[in-house]
Amino acid sequence: MKLILSAALVVALGSTAIAGGGASFVDGVWVGKGTFQMADKIYSCGDIKMKFVGSETSYQVHEAHMVCDELGKQTFAEIDKFTIDKDGVITFVEGTATTLKPNTKVGSVKGESLVTLNPIDNDKIDDIKLRLDGDFLIYDQIASKPGTTPDYALVAILTKEKPATEPKK
Repeated sequence: MKLILSAALVVALGSTAIAGGGASFVDGVWVGKGTFQMADKIYSCGDIKMKFVGSETSYQVHEAHMVCDELGKQTFAEIDKFTIDKDGVITFVEGTATTLKPNTKVGSVKGESLVTLNPIDNDKIDDIKLRLDGDFLIYDQIASKPGTTPDYALVAILTKEKPATEPKK
């Protein structure tokens, strides 16, 4: 009996960790470090910042920046919007730098893992994976024609940015 009660308690506590469901787990500003690849070059990125808006029924990619060796600061201001249905299917709504058509199904979210495969053109795919493990958001993006050297790829390990504290009076 104690084992059943303990298991039920673990399940109940575990479900509160992902309360809200959908893409709620990515909501916020995330900061960290990573590695960026472009063609045959690989760069270390000591400063990466990404902003996502996530809820049970929607997911938005807002602005991002990264500072990488030899590349300096790169800023990305594109905003892409997606909906998430009750089964976790992600559908593209609109974006600022894309050729995707609205209502294109591009991925899924399950638990604390989100995957989108956004067509770039007839051959190339922008493959993006986000996974929350504890306090770490693992961001993995590869833009390429499958089976070839990526045009670019980014792997980042991020933590949620802490809100700024007000100075003491």
